[in-house]
Amino acid sequence: MIKKSIAKRYSPTLAEMAIKNGKEEYKGLLSRADELGAGNPMAMNAYFAYVFAAAWLGAEKKITPDGMSEVMTDVLTSPLMKTFFGMTDINSAKGEKKWYRDMKKYEAWYEKNKNDYPVNWVVHFDENLHKDGSYYKFTRCPICEFCKREGIEELMPALCATDEVMFRLQHGVLHREHTLARNEGECDYWIVGDKNTNPK
Repeated sequence: MIKKSIAKRYSPTLAEMAIKNGKEEYKGLLSRADELGAGNPMAMNAYFAYVFAAAWLGAEKKITPDGMSEVMTDVLTSPLMKTFFGMTDINSAKGEKKWYRDMKKYEAWYEKNKNDYPVNWVVHFDENLHKDGSYYKFTRCPICEFCKREGIEELMPALCATDEVMFRLQHGVLHREHTLARNEGECDYWIVGDKNTNPK
């Protein structure tokens, strides 16, 4: 899907280079990345992000970070991914608090495993801040830290932007004021259904 998007937006030659070189880049990224722990509910987010970073490096950064953001959006809005994410409807009674529940599961995993895998997301909750939807924030993100260590921090805003697309595919809206990628101390997530025109 990445190859198809780059070929369409740029050229088949650049797409071929991005994927061919990107495979080795991905192996290298994984070999240097922090171990996040078996059974970590959040780990797939990192591996997913590093796929895009590898393709970008494979293309020798000939695609701008904004351009890679468009490539990521193409992938996330492909029929396969739309079907996958569309299985969740944040407007529904079950879906409204889905991400709060998921982050609570992650919090429990992290509390149990943080001594073995200290480099991980650190999540915080404030149940009194919003009545609607799910709210939480991260004050540490291993993806952000790794990208800075690798010297590819300019790609982080594009990686963060995929959150908005992902929640939109689940019939949700992400309200966000801060990101760690912009050195603002936290990544905040307030996710509500897109039918809620006046969330509280």
